Amino acid sequence: MSRVKKYLTDLPDVKDIIFMICVLAAASIVGLFLVQIRGDCYVQLLFILCVVFISRFTNGYLCGLIASLAGTLAVNYAFTYPYFKLDFSAADYTISFVVMLTVSVIIGMTTTRLKDQNKIQAEIDREKLSGNILRAISHDIRTPLTSISGAVDGIIENRSKLDEDQLMSLLYDVRDEADRLVKMVENILTITRIREQTGEITKTPEAAEEIIGEAVRKFRKNKSIPVEIEIPAELMMIPMDPFLIEHVILNIMENSVIHGGATLISLSLAEENGNAVFRISDNGKGISKEMADKLFTGYFLHADEKKGDTKMNMGIGLSVCSAIISVHGGSISAGNTPEGGAEFTFTLLLAEEPQAE
Repeated sequence: MSRVKKYLTDLPDVKDIIFMICVLAAASIVGLFLVQIRGDCYVQLLFILCVVFISRFTNGYLCGLIASLAGTLAVNYAFTYPYFKLDFSAADYTISFVVMLTVSVIIGMTTTRLKDQNKIQAEIDREKLSGNILRAISHDIRTPLTSISGAVDGIIENRSKLDEDQLMSLLYDVRDEADRLVKMVENILTITRIREQTGEITKTPEAAEEIIGEAVRKFRKNKSIPVEIEIPAELMMIPMDPFLIEHVILNIMENSVIHGGATLISLSLAEENGNAVFRISDNGKGISKEMADKLFTGYFLHADEKKGDTKMNMGIGLSVCSAIISVHGGSISAGNTPEGGAEFTFTLLLAEEPQAE
């Protein structure tokens, strides 16, 4: 009862009201046309169908109830003899109103229940994704922290026994693991930034070539892996958040080296069907079928984890990439090249479009 009361007291939004008015107007026009060619025998069924549509595609019950009353009055006034005059004494009036009202309530309850179930399922999916990301973060942070702690303990306990090369090797390990932690924090901050913006970002036209160049520069700063770049001769301006797209390119290239064992990366940009298409491929070991379906879900076990937690899980990084491309209105996919290496492709719209919630 409380749920029915809630939806009866909820006021419909502007879109629902406009939809209701348009459907009622369309039904009235079609009804007048039917009366001219077939009489009024189908008009009541037409308005019942109208009530079904309004009840199904609007929130709550109010629009359906209003449509029931309006439809009954319309049938009584314009499509029942005497025409263009209300006659509340006719038996058809009561029957029409009861039928339309019943249809409205039943469809409204069904629609509301379906929407509630969808909301619950969406909430379950969000909680599941949050849990997966939390497990991935816990795993990823534990591994470098353990390595850093072990290296520092080795330096402290064996300082007098270590030569210069051994000491520098341990320090390099500490630096590499600290860099991993920095990248994880950047991923977490990126997720937080996207969620705080509730799926909306500020996009400005940016030169794609400059974003690619900056991402490659940062990549080469930490990795001595050659990167082949292929870009159009003409400057390509793309509406985007430059920091986020640079993050996507950098994340994919680093995954190619860390998890794919790549020794060469190819990065290309092209225009296809009004979209900017970025392709990042490598000569590594590629993507297995087991991993393909879970790459962008936020968490999966890397094959090497069975032997020990020696590598970062890349699920969280790619889930961040997927979220970034999604809020840009684009798409991202992954596969293998004919030679066996991995290939990631993501698209961005070249023309700005109004953002939907």
